[in-house]
Amino acid sequence: MPYHPRQGHWAIQVLLASLVLGAVAAAAAEVKPRILPVQRHFRMGFTPFPYDISLEALQDTHRFLRENADLIAIHIEGVPWTEARSGKPFHRKMLEDWEGKKRATPPGAKVYLAVSPLNQGRSGLAEYRAEREGLPVPEPFAGKALDDPLVVEAYLAYCRRAIEFFRPDYFALGIEVNELYHNGRPKWEGYVRLHEQVYRALKREHPKLPVFASFTLHNMLNPGWKDRDAMLAAFKKLMPFNDCVAVSFYPFMAGLSGRVDQSLRWLAAEFDPFQKPYAFAEMGQAAEPVVLKSFKLTIPADAKTQEKVLEEMLRFAHGHRFEFLVWFVPRDYDAMWRKIEAASPEFFKAWKDCGLLDGDGNPRPSHRLWRAHFELPWRGK
Repeated sequence: MPYHPRQGHWAIQVLLASLVLGAVAAAAAEVKPRILPVQRHFRMGFTPFPYDISLEALQDTHRFLRENADLIAIHIEGVPWTEARSGKPFHRKMLEDWEGKKRATPPGAKVYLAVSPLNQGRSGLAEYRAEREGLPVPEPFAGKALDDPLVVEAYLAYCRRAIEFFRPDYFALGIEVNELYHNGRPKWEGYVRLHEQVYRALKREHPKLPVFASFTLHNMLNPGWKDRDAMLAAFKKLMPFNDCVAVSFYPFMAGLSGRVDQSLRWLAAEFDPFQKPYAFAEMGQAAEPVVLKSFKLTIPADAKTQEKVLEEMLRFAHGHRFEFLVWFVPRDYDAMWRKIEAASPEFFKAWKDCGLLDGDGNPRPSHRLWRAHFELPWRGK
């Protein structure tokens, strides 16, 4: 099955009750009067995720990145456990995928590379990656704890090889790791020990490279997650080994589309004390209603709300010490969905209409807002 950008968000089943409540707030939301800053001090980027399975879509996506981004987000799920441990070459198909991601990097753009030892359900050890992702964890790794010496050794070796290949300017050694606390609570302490060991080793070798793990802001605030206070406290204990406050934020997934400003105020109140720069490691907002028939659910969404969400997040970035901002999906993937729908779980389409361009490639109001900020004079490093 082709790679889908958000396979890891199994939490949709937990969020259903809060979504309808959030729709009321989204409909009533108002954005402060727009005042464009005079400069920009943070990078703006996307993943190279194409809207269709075709050469034309790939080329269109690469062109869009060249014109609208000065950072690329390379987001990789799964770990080649066997090859990482042995030092043998990675599978040819995996390296072809890596080469494609590298080619998508706009000239002069910064590179944000994100890998993770967690599976796409954020509940345990990452699936095996070889000719494709999502393969069963091989022996002798199957059933091992996240902090097992064998796992730590192999994962550190994998991180080293990924850094050597992509030469990133920012590196995430974990993606949305707070969700492990919710989905696999007994494994959390093992992740913390793995994270600290890998972080310390990489910082010795790359002292100037920002290294960190991201967390999902929408699930830190999700009213359906009763362990969110404990989850926040647990993640804060990881902050000595994070060089950035790296946030993953999809407001519509937790009924927060009309409460983005409040969500960001909460973020600042909880994480400003660490005195570390922020980064929106990935984010998105649907611009069309998301109809999930098997869940008997419609998530309200429209283009105007998408624009308001982006505006609030840009306002936060301008007002804080901030490294980069990644909008995950450049263009709606309607064309791809038509090809994979029959073989895919329905909730894979929840992020289908999160693009700044619609399914036909037409710019939404959010794209015009993006361009207004992207074209500001650069005042950064």
